[in-house]
Amino acid sequence: MDLTALRSHNDRAVLRLVRSGALSRASLAAETGLTPQAISKIVARLMSAGLLEETGAVRDGGRGKPRMSLRLAPGGAYAYGAYVDRDELRVVRLDLTGEVVSASVVPLPPMFTPADVLDALAPLVEAGDEVLGLGIGIAGPLEHRGGVVSPNGLPGWSSVPLKALAEKRLGLPVAVDKDTNAGVLAEAWRRPLQDAALVFVGTGLGVGLLLGGEVYRGARSGAGEFGHTTIQLDGPLCVCGRRGCVEAVHAASTGVEAARVLAAAVTNLVQLLDLDQIVLSGRKVLESPDLYLRAMPDVDVSVTSYGPDLVPVGAGLLVLGELF
Repeated sequence: MDLTALRSHNDRAVLRLVRSGALSRASLAAETGLTPQAISKIVARLMSAGLLEETGAVRDGGRGKPRMSLRLAPGGAYAYGAYVDRDELRVVRLDLTGEVVSASVVPLPPMFTPADVLDALAPLVEAGDEVLGLGIGIAGPLEHRGGVVSPNGLPGWSSVPLKALAEKRLGLPVAVDKDTNAGVLAEAWRRPLQDAALVFVGTGLGVGLLLGGEVYRGARSGAGEFGHTTIQLDGPLCVCGRRGCVEAVHAASTGVEAARVLAAAVTNLVQLLDLDQIVLSGRKVLESPDLYLRAMPDVDVSVTSYGPDLVPVGAGLLVLGELF
């Protein structure tokens, strides 16, 4: 099945509308402004590709012939998502609706190399006609389009062409982005977000930014290095080489004090960007969610519902989202 031929503007528009709720061909024509004949052709093509399916007859309120309702066919396409953390690799397989159909976690050795990551990925990712590709989330800094990464805290990972290396090894299209960008993308997949930040507190600390409903990466893919902003001039040494970064001060604190450090930094972020929603995630938050929630500023704050699979799910959506 050649899914690349299905990625026209109209195809994506139809898939996007159907993802928002089961619709009839008539309602799709009304929403898109396309003729009923054009919609019928698009729907037939998407059904032939296995991406759409009919769910049964529904009435739109009139007395005429019932119309067939449409929905995404979950098994029509799949995407893999991976999260390269500083001590483990998480991989998920997503169906067309973005739901996780399988998940794996494998440890990574201390001081792991790019080759170690590729060796761990290879047995967990299976190529196939219905597989769109693999998305990888990893700590920054990195160059988003080229997939060249130089993650803080990973010695020997300077200017690594991770996208090219993974595509050659796995034989699949690969997209690479910051772990935090992948995380905020996953949150926006489930609910409408406009001006929001995903604050990720795991083995590192960073944010994914959603401004005006779009992931904001910055001019050089450098936006969101929140953990490496200075909060204490004479603070502890950070993995980035500077002192007093939010990540280092938070790591040197425990319990309520750690939550207060993060809350102070988040308050600055909210005031700087006028954000209206904050989502917390990462293993530190998931260990004590109430502790962190109580410390946060007076803004709409929640803890992710994805649990530890947030980043790999978002990474998979980097690929899956191209269909929409």
